[in-house]
Amino acid sequence: MNTSPVQAVHELEPVLREIEHERTQQVALFAQIALWSIVIGGLLTILLVSFGFGAIGLAPLGIALLVIAASYSAKAQAWRKSFKWRVMKHLVKQFNPSLKYYPERYIPLHEYQISLLFHNSPEPDRYTGEDLIEGTVGKTHVRLSEIHAQYRQETYDSRGRRYTHWVTIFRGLFISADFHKHFHGVTLVLPDTEQALLGGFGQWLQSLSAKLGIQPGELVKLEDPEFERMFKVFSTDQIEARYILTPSLMQRIVEFRKKTNAPIRLSFVASRVFVAIPSYHNYFEPPSLFAPANKLLEPATIQQYFEELQFALAVVDELNLNTRIWTKR
Repeated sequence: MNTSPVQAVHELEPVLREIEHERTQQVALFAQIALWSIVIGGLLTILLVSFGFGAIGLAPLGIALLVIAASYSAKAQAWRKSFKWRVMKHLVKQFNPSLKYYPERYIPLHEYQISLLFHNSPEPDRYTGEDLIEGTVGKTHVRLSEIHAQYRQETYDSRGRRYTHWVTIFRGLFISADFHKHFHGVTLVLPDTEQALLGGFGQWLQSLSAKLGIQPGELVKLEDPEFERMFKVFSTDQIEARYILTPSLMQRIVEFRKKTNAPIRLSFVASRVFVAIPSYHNYFEPPSLFAPANKLLEPATIQQYFEELQFALAVVDELNLNTRIWTKR
């Protein structure tokens, strides 16, 4: 991190004051819209009900509530977009000048597919994301964003009526970083749920899944007990997998798993390491439209965004990717 939160507030103060003033104006305008909508809708409703229109008389009040909801949604979206383009973009640059931030872009679907992290799940029918950050951290090129991959599931009730449900495959941070080595095979590091629940039988099921082609290559047994409790490893090249997963790297992955407190997944494909960190936290979001005045001018608010950036980019340091153990060929 090249800039402290206090410095960031000082350097961005003109922009922060301008955007805070705009937010205050939009809140005041929304309050007027809400007030007049309720007054007009309420009066019309009272009038219609008093003339015996019954339930239909409630329509003006219902319309007023819809107007209020639509007004809030439009203003909240405009505030969110303005914050990301005018504030967050500068904060990322201050955090690390080599990074670029694209609020409305995200890791493309083909990169998600290349990672093979969710190759056993259905192909996404809906794939969205935001907050793409790309650049160099130390010596390592890194690209990350929030993504949300879902597939459509259709069910039928006893009367034959069809219902559509959206099932989440993955939601969270998806990271792609240069590992500085061309891999001959594919190595997957996945959460070990079977062995944790079923012990030795679970490990046998894992080995069977590889033999049946459900997982690529073979199950790789490693010598770090703590790593083995948390993860299962499959690889199309056993020797290369052991070469990649050194005792030091396994320990770093374990520590990273503890720090994220989430069932992370990693894969080593081509010359990159892919990391998926599931989370329902929405990163890099602005304070509420109705937050206290000058909320953005508080260093504590900016500190929150720096902490989120540190967490998102921690994979480079946690996995020691800037240390060039191998020469890329």
